Amino acid sequence: MPALILVVDDDDPVRVMLARLLKTQGYSVLQSADAAQARTVLESQRADLVISDVVMPGESGIELRRAIAQRWPELPVVLMSGYSADGPAEFAARTPATFFVQKPFAAEELLAIVERALGPVARAREA
Repeated sequence: MPALILVVDDDDPVRVMLARLLKTQGYSVLQSADAAQARTVLESQRADLVISDVVMPGESGIELRRAIAQRWPELPVVLMSGYSADGPAEFAARTPATFFVQKPFAAEELLAIVERALGPVARAREA
């Protein structure tokens, strides 16, 4: 069974491109345009990984990560940002199961981070 990844980004073309990229790698993908919608999706479908933009209208990706950590502490999250990486990268470094990628990124870079974030999930599915 392929890992289920939730992609959260208010920029529709970016979100759709990421979903397509992940699907070509065999992942199942859900999409949300903002953090509130992402939480609703997570309540109904258990994702194995969340990939979220940091800067979004309303709740930020970092605020979403904090909410996920409270409700589903083991759920890994990849944060991505095209703005200053210092704050989000530092937050990711000190938050368990949290990874950071700076936009723009190469597809291979994101896929490597996804594999690393899913490591425990992927191993459990193989067992």
